[in-house]
Amino acid sequence: MNKKNFFQHYPERRDDSSKADNGRVFLLSGSYGMAGACILNIMGAQCSGAGYIDVCLPDDIYPIVAGKQICAVYHPDKLTDPAYLQKLPALKKADSIAIGSGLNNHPFKKEYLKDLLTLSQVPVIVDAEGLRILAEHEEFYQLNHRMILTPHLGEFSALSGLSIEQIRENRQQSALQFAREKGVILVLKGPQSLIVSPDGQLIVNNSGNSALARAGSGDVLTGMIAGLAALYDDPYQAVVDAVWLHGHLADEAIKNHSKETFDLTGYPELADRFFFKH
Repeated sequence: MNKKNFFQHYPERRDDSSKADNGRVFLLSGSYGMAGACILNIMGAQCSGAGYIDVCLPDDIYPIVAGKQICAVYHPDKLTDPAYLQKLPALKKADSIAIGSGLNNHPFKKEYLKDLLTLSQVPVIVDAEGLRILAEHEEFYQLNHRMILTPHLGEFSALSGLSIEQIRENRQQSALQFAREKGVILVLKGPQSLIVSPDGQLIVNNSGNSALARAGSGDVLTGMIAGLAALYDDPYQAVVDAVWLHGHLADEAIKNHSKETFDLTGYPELADRFFFKH
């Protein structure tokens, strides 16, 4: 994968397009103490070129998130109604959905994940806390057949029932078998992340470096996957391209920044240079 390949897939923005034509993302992320995850999700979606970003988040973190990301459309949730999502019109307009980043302290996280999977006809990216819920509720796999899962090694161990040692010994086969059995697109994160489809496609990502070995980089990736999944007709290609772009921008970053202190909030500037030079 390289920049030329990326732009062979990436849809060209029409001069007469509107915000509704350039991908509408719905994010459900963040909770008390985890506002940063939601901010990074939004940033990732913006870095992918998404034209419209809806964000459902707890009311108590809304001022923090909205103060950092002013271009999203917010749906502050007072967390009094477990059926809140069922009544939210924005959900029906989404081209892609992401849930789970920073959802740790959300009181209705299980109910909301179930509702999203039941109500959605578009790709649903499940990350972080959403994966932990899936590990405890196998029946949720039957609710939606357009899921994209983004586990790191520990999360994949919980999802698959395999030990970390077993996964490391047979990483590709473990990922292929899981994606096929569960009917999901799987991103097994780490050095040379694997992207696997339910029908047996497997790509080993060739971008990225240890600057990404820090809290928050997965939240950026989730937003980027959601952004490209909203723009592409092929969700697997969207995931492949998002994982590559996430790593490629980090590779560009270490030309001028250290791996030790690279700031993830530099992603928008890196993405702007990437698309501008094209």
